Amino acid sequence: MIKQVILKVRLFVALKDLVAISNGSACTSSSYTPSHVIKAMGYSDDEANEASRLSWCHLTPEVEWRAVAVRILSLR
Repeated sequence: MIKQVILKVRLFVALKDLVAISNGSACTSSSYTPSHVIKAMGYSDDEANEASRLSWCHLTPEVEWRAVAVRILSLR
C-alpha cells in the first residue's frame, strides 16, 4: 500500500503542470471513499482507491498528451 501511495504522489507531482489530476471523482472530491463511478465499472474498493482522474475542458489550455505519456512512462 505504501508503494502505491508513493507512486500516486509521484504521478501527481509529475503531471500537475500539464493536466488537472485528482484521486477521486469530481462530485465527491472532498470524500476519501472509493469512486462510485469506478466501482460501477466493476472494480474493487482497492482498485478504485488506486485510480487517478485526469481532467480538462474547453476552458483549459490544450493538453500536451505526448508530454503526459512521457512523464507517466518515466515513473516506471
